[in-house]
Amino acid sequence: MITDADLPTPWRTVASPIDQKQATALDAVAGLQTGLDDLALVSWDLIENADTGRRIMLRMGSGASGVEITGIYVPGPSPVGIGELRNIPLPAIEAAVRARTARATAEVGAALAAGLDADEGPLGNPAGPNDTRFYGRLALRYLRVAGTSHRPATDLAKEEGVTPRTVQRWISHARELGLLPPGRKGRAS
Repeated sequence: MITDADLPTPWRTVASPIDQKQATALDAVAGLQTGLDDLALVSWDLIENADTGRRIMLRMGSGASGVEITGIYVPGPSPVGIGELRNIPLPAIEAAVRARTARATAEVGAALAAGLDADEGPLGNPAGPNDTRFYGRLALRYLRVAGTSHRPATDLAKEEGVTPRTVQRWISHARELGLLPPGRKGRAS
């Protein structure tokens, strides 16, 4: 499903997901079959360009590289030109949905690994490279700080009383364990 946060300006979400009957009809027109088991993996979402009023329906599904746009439908009544199609920010939408999905998946994994008292007391040090409870607690704290900071590793290091390099090492290992989503290239925190 697409949220407004996944869309660059001037795009906005109108319906995410659209009505299931309508989605099934679109799949049928496209020659696709969506069973009840697929509903969590596939959705048709209606977005709109607030400047032009153009509406686009995107079919989001699972692919080899995660969440992908697996179909596009442009409802009428006016025809759409190739130039207008080129201006639909499909790669940006797909990347934003993928990043949000990866973050949510990692957050759930981190919460499960951290246990009930994830926010209690200082982190301390990991008991070893496979101390998933420690790395889960670290991941949850990092995600909390990253939501409001441009330098989350540095800010978390200050909170925990350790060096930023130590937190960066911990973060790297938490990513290897799948408790944090991949970082953005070219950015050090």
